[in-house]
Amino acid sequence: MDRPERSDQAAAIAAIQTMEDGMPHSRGKGSRPAYRLYILLLLFLLNSLSYADRHLFSILIPAVKAEFGVSDSLLGLIGGPGFIISYVLCSMPLARLADRWSRRGVLALAATLWSAATAACGAAANITQLALARFAVGIGEAGGLPPSQSILASLFGEDRRSAAMGVLASGTYFGLILGLVGGAAVAAEWGWRAAFFALALPGFPLALLFWFTGPRRQRQDVAPGAGREGPSFWASVRMFWNIKSLRLIAIGVGTFNIFGYAGAVWMPAYFMRSHGMSIIEAGAWLGMGSAIGGIVGSIASGAMVDRLRVRGEHWQLRLPAIAFLLAFPQNVVMFMMPGGAGINLGGTHIPAVAMVTMLGGFLAACWAGPSFSAAARLVAQSQRAQATAMLVVIINVIGSMIGPSLSGFVSDMLMGRLGEESLRISLLIMSLLTLAGGMLFWRASTHYARDLAAREVI
Repeated sequence: MDRPERSDQAAAIAAIQTMEDGMPHSRGKGSRPAYRLYILLLLFLLNSLSYADRHLFSILIPAVKAEFGVSDSLLGLIGGPGFIISYVLCSMPLARLADRWSRRGVLALAATLWSAATAACGAAANITQLALARFAVGIGEAGGLPPSQSILASLFGEDRRSAAMGVLASGTYFGLILGLVGGAAVAAEWGWRAAFFALALPGFPLALLFWFTGPRRQRQDVAPGAGREGPSFWASVRMFWNIKSLRLIAIGVGTFNIFGYAGAVWMPAYFMRSHGMSIIEAGAWLGMGSAIGGIVGSIASGAMVDRLRVRGEHWQLRLPAIAFLLAFPQNVVMFMMPGGAGINLGGTHIPAVAMVTMLGGFLAACWAGPSFSAAARLVAQSQRAQATAMLVVIINVIGSMIGPSLSGFVSDMLMGRLGEESLRISLLIMSLLTLAGGMLFWRASTHYARDLAAREVI
C-alpha cells in the first residue's frame, strides 16, 4: 500500500536534487539549449583569450631577454611567481564576490582588466614595468575561471556537466595556439611588443558582450537561508579543505603542475635550444602539438567520465589518475629525444618532439573537466565559484609558484656543465612529479563516493 507514496517521495527527492544540481528548470532564456550553447561558446572564447595572454610571455622570453639583458632565473620569476602571486591572492576574494554579487559582472570586469594589463606589458619600458604589468594580468585572470565554472554548473546538469566543463577547459589549448603561434608570428613580423597589443584587443569587446548577454543570477542559484553574506571566508576555506577528495584533487593537480607550469614557460625555449627551432617554428610546433592533444583530451575526458561514472563514482577521478601516471614515460621519451629527429611527410619535416608533445597535451588535459565537475558536485551552488577558486589557488601555489622558477634555477645550475642542454635535463627531472600527481588522484578517487554521500546527507 505504501509503494505509491514511496514512489511520490522518490520523485520529489529526485526533483529537488535536479534543482540543486543546477539543471535549468525555469522557463527563462537560461533553459534554452541554444542559449546554453551560446554561453558555453562565449565562456570558451574568454577562457581561450585568458590563456593566450598567459602563454604569450613564454614564447617572447628570448626577445625580452635580448632587449633587457636579464637571466633565465629572473624571467622564470616573472613568468611564474610574478604572475601567480597576484593570481593566488585575488582568486578567492573575487570568487566570493562572484558567488555573493554577480558572476557575470566579475567575469566581465576581470576580462577588461587582464586585457588592459596585457597591453601594458607591450608598453613596458624596462623589466620592472613588465613585471608589474604581469602582476596586474594575474589579478584580472584570477576573476575568470571561478565564475565561468559556476555558471556552467548552473546551466548544465550532471549528465552533461563534465563534458561542458571539458569544452571550457579545451579553451586552454586554443589559447595556447593563439598565444604561441599567433604571438610568435606577430613578434617575428612587428616585434614582441606588438604581440602583447594584438592579443589584448579582443578582450574588450568580448567582456562587453558578456556583460550585456551573460546569464543573470536566478533565485534558485542561491542556497535557501544563505543570505547575502553566507559563511565567512575562512569558514568556507575550512569546509572545502575538510572534503578529503577535494583536498587531494587540489594537491594532486598542483603537484603535477609543478612540471606542467614549468613546461608552459620553458618548453618554447627547450624547442629552440635543444632542437634548433626558430621562434616561429617553436611556437607553431609546440602550439599545434600541445593544443591538438589538449583539445582532444579535454573534450574526450569529460565525455568519457560522464559515461564511466554510471559504473562507479570513482571513475570521475580514476580516469585523470591514469592519465597522469602515463604522462611520465611520455615525458621521458620527449626529453631524451635527440635534436632534429623527425619524419619527412610530403616534403615537410615534422619534428618527432612535436608528435610526442601531442600525446603529452592529451594526457595533461584529462584532469580539468572531471575535476571541476567533481568540485561542483561536492559543494552547494552558492559556493561553486569559491570551490573552483580554492582548487585554482592550491594548484597555482604548488605548481606555478614553484615550477617555472625552480626549473629556471636548475637550468642555470647545470649550464656550466651541459650548456644549451641544461634546460632539457631540468625539465626531465621535473617530470618525475607527474607520477606523484597521479598517485594523489588515485587516492582521491577512493574517497570521492563517500564524500558525495556525506554531501547528500547534509
